[in-house]
Amino acid sequence: MKFLKSFGPRVGRFALYPIENDCRINILEGSVRSSKTWALHAKILQGCRYRIGGWRFITGQSKDTIFTNVLNDLFALVGPKYYNYNHQTGILRLLKSTWKVMGAKDEGSEKFLRGSTIGLAICDELVLMPKGFFQMLLTRMSPKGARLYGSTNPDSPMHWLKTDYLDDPVLRKKKLLYSLHVTMDDNPNLDPEFVESQKAFYKGLFFQRFILGQWVMAEGSIWGDAWNDDLIYDEAPLTLKNAGGFVDHWISNDYGTSHPMVFQEFWDDGDFVWLDREWVWDSKEEMRQLTDGQYAEKLLEFMGRDRSCQVLIPPDALSFRQECINRGIWVTEANNEGVEGIQTVAGMMVMRKLRVNRQCRRTIRGINIYAWDPNKARRGIEEPVAQGDDEASALRYGLHGKIPRWRFMQPA
Repeated sequence: MKFLKSFGPRVGRFALYPIENDCRINILEGSVRSSKTWALHAKILQGCRYRIGGWRFITGQSKDTIFTNVLNDLFALVGPKYYNYNHQTGILRLLKSTWKVMGAKDEGSEKFLRGSTIGLAICDELVLMPKGFFQMLLTRMSPKGARLYGSTNPDSPMHWLKTDYLDDPVLRKKKLLYSLHVTMDDNPNLDPEFVESQKAFYKGLFFQRFILGQWVMAEGSIWGDAWNDDLIYDEAPLTLKNAGGFVDHWISNDYGTSHPMVFQEFWDDGDFVWLDREWVWDSKEEMRQLTDGQYAEKLLEFMGRDRSCQVLIPPDALSFRQECINRGIWVTEANNEGVEGIQTVAGMMVMRKLRVNRQCRRTIRGINIYAWDPNKARRGIEEPVAQGDDEASALRYGLHGKIPRWRFMQPA
C-alpha cells in the first residue's frame, strides 16, 4: 500500500505504532513539510477501529484550517465511499466510525468541550490552540486508554506547550507524554530541489522555526530578513499584468486617534498583490484630530470613483465602522491576529508575491522599523513594539484574511 511506504523510518515508527501502546499525549513537532500531518492520518485511520469510550475528536484553529490541513488529504486517501462529512455540524463518518470536528479559535472555545467525554483527540497546529482549550480537552479524556495526538511547528521557547508539556520531565518519566522532533529530512517524498527552494524562501526567525524546527525567541526586526527593495515598484498608474482576468480590490485601515490613521489600497491579480496607494493622517504632525465622520469622508475621497471595493477595519474601531456603514461603504472586520498576520506578510515577501509602490513612503518606512518587543518576548508574548507600527499593522490587516495560506506557505 503506497500510504504505508510513504513514511521515513522515524515518522513511520510513530505513525504505525499501535495506539494501545502509545502514551496518553503524543506530539510531533518540527519544520514544515516534515510529514507531521501525514503521520496523524495514520493515527486517525487506526483510531477508526480503536475500541475506546467517548467521542473521537479532530480539532485545530478552525474547521476551515482543519479541512485544509488534515481532512482534504485524508478524504483523498480513503476515497468518497468511505466518509461523509457535514461541515456545518462537524460530524464526520469515517470507515464506520464517528468523529467530531471542532475549531478552537480562542479561550472561549473550551466551553464547547464541557460535558463531553473524549477518548481520542487529533490536534492540528497545537501552538495556535488556546491553553485553556487544551487543558479542558485533557480533563475530558477520562476513558481508560484515551489518547491525544498533535502536530505543531515551533513557537517561542516560552510558549505554554513547550514549558508546561514538552519540557516537563515528570510527564516523560511517567510515560504520559511522547514527542518527536522532525525536519524535512524525515520526509522521503520531498524533491531535493523543493527542499532547497524552501530553505531559500524563509529568512531569520521563520527560517529557524519552519526550516530548522527550532523553538527560538522572536527578537529584532520582524520583516527585515524578508523585505527587500526589489519588492518596490514605480509604476503609476498601476497596470495589472492579467487585466481582464481575476482581479480583487480592497482597502485596509489601521484606526487611529492619538496615533496615525492609515488607509492602504490593494490590488490582487491572482499572482501578485500590489499595495498601490496609502493615505496617512498623523494628528501629532497635523496638530489636530479628525472625527470619525471626517475620517469616513476622507476614506470616500481616497476610494475615488470606485466605491464598491471592500474596506477592512479593525474589530475595535466600532464607531468608525458605523460611520462608514452609514455612508454605504462595504465594510468587513479585519483579521487582526498578530503573529499569524505577520507570517502572512512575511510569506508573501519571501515568495516575492507582494509589491509596494514607492509612493507609499510611510508604509515602506513602517516595514523597515517594525520590530519585536523584547520585554514582552522575555515573558513569552510575541508582539511588535507598539510605537510607529501603524502602517505595518494596516499592511498586516490588508493581507491576513484576504490571502489564503497556500499562496505563501507550504502546509505543516
